[in-house]
Amino acid sequence: MKGVPFIFRIRKSLSTKITVMNAGIILLIFISLILTTVSINYQLTLENEKQKMNVYISNTLSSIDNKLKDMGRVSLMTYSDERTQEILKNYDSFAYAEQLDNVEYLRKLYTSLITIREDINSVYIFDLDSLVFWQDNLDPSMRRNMDMSVFLKRMEEWESKERSVSGCRLVVGVQPDFMRFNTRYLENEYTRHCIYLVREIKSFSPNEPIGHILLITTMENIREVLNEYLDKEVEYTLLTEEGDIVCDEEAEYLGKNIKDAFPEIYLRMNEEKGVFRERIRGTDCLVTYQKSQYSGMILVTRRAIALIWKDAMRFIGVTVAVFLVILGITVAMTFQGTRKMLRPLTILTDSMAHFNQDDMGMRFVVASEDETGRLVASFNKMMDIINQLIESEYEGKVRLKEAELKQQRMSLLYLKNQINPHFLYNTLDTIRIKAELNGDKEVSAMIMQMVDFFRLSVKADSQMVSVSYEIRLIQAYLKLMCCRYPFLNCEYEIDESLLDVEMPNFILQPLVENSVMHGLRGVGYRGTVRLSVSRDETDGENIVIRIYDNGAGFSPGTRSLLENVLQNAGDDTCETGTEEMHIGIVNVQRRLKMFYPDTAGLSYQDNPEGGVTVTLIIKSNVEREGL
Repeated sequence: MKGVPFIFRIRKSLSTKITVMNAGIILLIFISLILTTVSINYQLTLENEKQKMNVYISNTLSSIDNKLKDMGRVSLMTYSDERTQEILKNYDSFAYAEQLDNVEYLRKLYTSLITIREDINSVYIFDLDSLVFWQDNLDPSMRRNMDMSVFLKRMEEWESKERSVSGCRLVVGVQPDFMRFNTRYLENEYTRHCIYLVREIKSFSPNEPIGHILLITTMENIREVLNEYLDKEVEYTLLTEEGDIVCDEEAEYLGKNIKDAFPEIYLRMNEEKGVFRERIRGTDCLVTYQKSQYSGMILVTRRAIALIWKDAMRFIGVTVAVFLVILGITVAMTFQGTRKMLRPLTILTDSMAHFNQDDMGMRFVVASEDETGRLVASFNKMMDIINQLIESEYEGKVRLKEAELKQQRMSLLYLKNQINPHFLYNTLDTIRIKAELNGDKEVSAMIMQMVDFFRLSVKADSQMVSVSYEIRLIQAYLKLMCCRYPFLNCEYEIDESLLDVEMPNFILQPLVENSVMHGLRGVGYRGTVRLSVSRDETDGENIVIRIYDNGAGFSPGTRSLLENVLQNAGDDTCETGTEEMHIGIVNVQRRLKMFYPDTAGLSYQDNPEGGVTVTLIIKSNVEREGL
């Protein structure tokens, strides 16, 4: 390793790779945790924001309702005070001095009430025709020649509203136009705009209208309540039940209707309270609203989603900084620890890098039982195996030479076996021609059938043949049997569409031979052998082959032995009995299981008229691999 640059060695170092991998995994886990935590924390913050705003809105509306209740209690003084009742009934009939005295009485009475209640800015008391008394903190003066009938009629219209607040009707408006105010007060929109509480005053007896009382509080008082209960980052809008804006952070919206000022909010306010997300004035906001059950006023708050996200992300910076410190410590400790653990592996690697053929006896001491120790032990074992392989190489070459000689002897034997069958049926064919020339056509025909049978039966170059080829072999065999047994009848039921299907070679002849030689022997070889080939009606991929005979059938002992033979045909220790019939059946059953392992193989059924039918099922397609 000398002469290799340090940076290059670090890049190739396994300890470095393990450290980098561990650091990457830790970083990936941390990023996943951060993303998950941020997402969960954001949702929790959002839910907390919704709950918090609902509480804030509820408290704010409650405070505003309490102010309105206090104002409503002041208006009740016109009912409970008998002198106030008398003044309103007979104000026009009093002399000027008496009017002044009555006004002074009302001033003392309501000044004390207004003083202890800072929320009431003005009190105006009217009889049925005119303004009788006023007390206003803005110190206005009454306009001369002002027709009060218009304002009185307007108050009568306000009385038709369904909802009342402490018996009063709530109206949003501006400072009364029949009074003259200092312009510096009216420049402030929150002072110019105000809330009216109007109550119709009725006498005790008879119970009939005798005037009105008008209590006024400016929007500045309402704004102070909103600013006290709501955060600075929260935008708000206070509405009447009809949608008129009572108070808003932007003075330009005072007195307008929510439909015109914030149509996107108006369309989403379908219930008495709710929370939704909407884009307001180009900012994505969380909108919360709630309606007062007492006054019917609706408070709508808006907080930017970006501010909520900022709250949720406050802890991320500190968390990332702590993680980076922990990651640096973890990387350093992992690198040093891994490097120490892999030191034996480094020694082994350097030794293997300089390994040559003179080091076949190289071995290392196993110093630990961990993966590194097992690797060193495996290297020692590998060297022992290599030495054993080298020693057995010569023996392998000797065995290969012997196998080549054995293969040559088998080739000669195979050639000899090929010559003998061909010599036999060529000789028989010569005899057939000689018999035909001598006029013995019957003998010539029999020899011809035998020649055909031998020619077909000696085909040994393929384990698979067509159904047509196998049927021709059976036909040649049965023709010979018919010559031998004149009363033997042969029948065929062949589906010609299946003639090209491949099946194992020489699989039917042993079964047909059993039907003739064993099935019909008991009846003097007088009977029928029928071969049928058809497609399975339930599974089109299967082909059903049946070999029928109407001979003597099986005896009970033969039937029991046959069932045992078919069930245990795959076992080399299977008892096949002494008859050749059983040996042929075992061979056929084994070959069927080899080619068609999913089928049941051979099956035998007794015929009602006598004899036996043997059935075998083959596939229309056979896997040729390995055949």
